[in-house]
Amino acid sequence: MAEERKGGFRKEIGFWSVVFLATGAILGPAVAFTPVSVLAVGGPAGILGWIVALFMILPVALVYVELGTAWPKAGGVGYYPYKSNGPLVGVLNGWGAYIGYTLASASIIIALVQYLSYFIPSLYSSTTQTLTPLGIGVTGVGIILVYLINILRIKRLAEINNGLTILTIGLLALLIVALGVHVRVSSLNDPAWGGFLPFGITGVFLATSATIYGYGGFRQPVDYAEELKDPGKSVPRAILITLILVFIIYILESFVFAGTINWSALGLKEGDWSGLNSLAFPYVSASDALGLVSVGIAALVLAVIASFKDGVIYFGGASRVAYALSKYDNAFPRFLTRMSGKGIPIAATTLSLIVSLIFLGLFPSFSSIFSLVVDGLLFAYAPGAVSLAVLRKTNPNVQRPYRLPAYKVLSPIAFVVSGLIIFWSGWQTTSILLTTVFLGLAFLVFYARYKGLTWAEMKYGLWLPVYMLAILAISYSSSSYFGGKGYLPFPWDNVIFVAITLGFYYWGYWSGVTLIRKRGEY
Repeated sequence: MAEERKGGFRKEIGFWSVVFLATGAILGPAVAFTPVSVLAVGGPAGILGWIVALFMILPVALVYVELGTAWPKAGGVGYYPYKSNGPLVGVLNGWGAYIGYTLASASIIIALVQYLSYFIPSLYSSTTQTLTPLGIGVTGVGIILVYLINILRIKRLAEINNGLTILTIGLLALLIVALGVHVRVSSLNDPAWGGFLPFGITGVFLATSATIYGYGGFRQPVDYAEELKDPGKSVPRAILITLILVFIIYILESFVFAGTINWSALGLKEGDWSGLNSLAFPYVSASDALGLVSVGIAALVLAVIASFKDGVIYFGGASRVAYALSKYDNAFPRFLTRMSGKGIPIAATTLSLIVSLIFLGLFPSFSSIFSLVVDGLLFAYAPGAVSLAVLRKTNPNVQRPYRLPAYKVLSPIAFVVSGLIIFWSGWQTTSILLTTVFLGLAFLVFYARYKGLTWAEMKYGLWLPVYMLAILAISYSSSSYFGGKGYLPFPWDNVIFVAITLGFYYWGYWSGVTLIRKRGEY
């Protein structure tokens, strides 16, 4: 209690709040689009992508469950790679995560205002596909409101998120049931529309590359771990429950949309599955086609609520990553560790407000900022798998409330999956990733000032920037499915990527163990 009075983190998040934290982070703007996007690339068979992606994301999730319960640190995603592989890896990973989290919050509020433009057209210009000055002002107010919620006690933030997440799930249930009673199962295998597999098995693959993004957000409890009442018990169960719950929701969303398609009412030719991506508000269109106008309005309200809630969660995650980069990694200025009397990293939270407002002015549309968001969020998943393996070797006696089974097999699989998530985002995104994440190297100046940067720390962290360049090269050469030049045809582009990624996993593992040994810590 003495620490709390001095402004330390407060352990006020209970089990169900952890569940809603993870669930709320996943069920954001994606609920309005991704379940339809998988049909656009895979047809009815795209629904299978949700199953495949669930099994792919599980090892990645379980890696962070072990790390988050063994070392429950605020902004943990920015801490583990530094602890296992030193400052070069730590700063690149942490900076990528910070940019991803901060811009995720800003882009989500921008998306929210774009949804609101359905009711208030003056908020968004369809000609320039950007927010109008009024829309920018409304978005700015939304970001400030998110900031004000985030400087409340964590208990209050959790209560607000609990309510909004329950409301989101309730509206999703209403949407699924309302459309579900009109489902025609025959629509899933209509020969006139290309049957169940209109794009062949390739469509299922491409759908999987889309569905796996829908599970992103499960890691948020790890970033709030220092504020959980019992992270050792709550994090493993909460993340597992969350992944199962969102899997059921997503697969039902895709199913009811595919089963109620009215092509003419949607303004599309029969069987034009790829045309579904042109729908600005797919569930509104689907509801209106069935004469369910009130359900369509509920779908829009759902998108607004889900987006705002997501913005609140990611904003808080960004603040905690900045705190970790300052306190644990020594890569951000020291003043960012300042805490409020309510147990909130107030300096880091205020920094996130400033960065969000700056990027709102620079990128006043969801599409223009989204690729930057994807870069940061996806990049920060991969090093965690290497961290787990390194820390298993160098810190064998640390109490681990959860231990990843068969980690020598599942950890490299998690690294490969994390790499594929980056690769599947396409050449345009990975090319932005290179410049965006490499900017983080500038923060090594702070590390050198606070701790002193050694040649060994640079040498044994080199594997990550080289891996980034390898991703860029393969992405550029990949097939057209991933926006590449076609020098590596599908599926060989994926086969080559997986093989090279495995090589970097073992290079990262060896480098981390060697660095810690040279420091005399193992």
